[in-house]
Amino acid sequence: MASITEQYDDIISTYSAKLEHSSLRQDSHEYQHLLLSTIEKLLSLRTAIFDKLALFSSNETIDDVSTTSIKFLAVDYYLGLLISRRQSSDINIAQRQSMKLIYLNKSIESFVNFLTTLQDYKLLNPLISGKLENFKDRYKPQLNELYTQPKNDKDLSCAQLKRQEKIEFFQRNKEISAKLHHLESQLKIGDEDHDHDELLRELYLARLNQFSLNTFNNIEQNLFECEILSNFLKNEPRQSESSGTKVRKESNSNDPTGFTDRLENINKPLIDKKGQVLRNFTLIDKKQQLQQKVRGYGQYGPTMSVEEFLDKEFEDGRVLQGGEEPEEVRDEEDMEWQDKETYKARDWDEFKETHAKGSGNTMNRG
Repeated sequence: MASITEQYDDIISTYSAKLEHSSLRQDSHEYQHLLLSTIEKLLSLRTAIFDKLALFSSNETIDDVSTTSIKFLAVDYYLGLLISRRQSSDINIAQRQSMKLIYLNKSIESFVNFLTTLQDYKLLNPLISGKLENFKDRYKPQLNELYTQPKNDKDLSCAQLKRQEKIEFFQRNKEISAKLHHLESQLKIGDEDHDHDELLRELYLARLNQFSLNTFNNIEQNLFECEILSNFLKNEPRQSESSGTKVRKESNSNDPTGFTDRLENINKPLIDKKGQVLRNFTLIDKKQQLQQKVRGYGQYGPTMSVEEFLDKEFEDGRVLQGGEEPEEVRDEEDMEWQDKETYKARDWDEFKETHAKGSGNTMNRG
């Protein structure tokens, strides 16, 4: 069985060689099939790295992480890149766009998870770290939260600040690319003045730094696309309930990677190292719940009152209404009916002659 490092390198190689720059259309069956299998492998690897092997701990610093494990911190970055390329094969345009919106949001969640991890290890650029702190809902950022918004139409300071930040990102990315090239050259020639492990560690950290800059740009692009898709879906006629159910089923049941709207699938933490709450959660007293079941009823109590039940029965037409039954009116020319009535009258006369009045009620008599 391949090692964790070999599996990781194979997934990254598949992405770089066959998915990032592919001759296939992204909406083609071949491309999406390969993409889906790669996502599935990366999700499985992520579970092994963070849960089974527990290579990272919230109590450690980056100095405590081994050199071979540092590159695994980029798992969520690549997961975000892969998920952003997912597309639905549905014929209906609205449903296809709805699914694309779901995938883009999941991609953003993975990107934010990557930035949060770097922030915990104090590896994140202060500018990006500050923007992360400004998100009202960290895992659901809004487009207007990425940059400072102008106070009015005449306020140009925000546009200038945005331009300055983009220039700073570009220059920083250029510097990191030059550093990466230099480090890779030193590793190839085997620089005797530097320890190989030290050079490799510096290379991995520089890549994470570059990935963080790329991640911010990817989040911005995804949010732009989400806004376009949301406007498109708003202008579309409302889908029927069955169509909406179909979209939810495709996003949950038909996806072998197990993607759902529940964020637990990407292992988003409840709180960060500073104690800041990252997602909503509810504390449940399990002991009290069990006591209530033991001491409670043996069955579920009624969910509605008798009056509500009767009202419901009347509304559904299951209650017979009306007064006395209508008298049967028969045709006097019906000879069969007349014969029956005649025999019935004779039987009654004979009964009265043979039974004295009151002879049938002998109860409580001495």
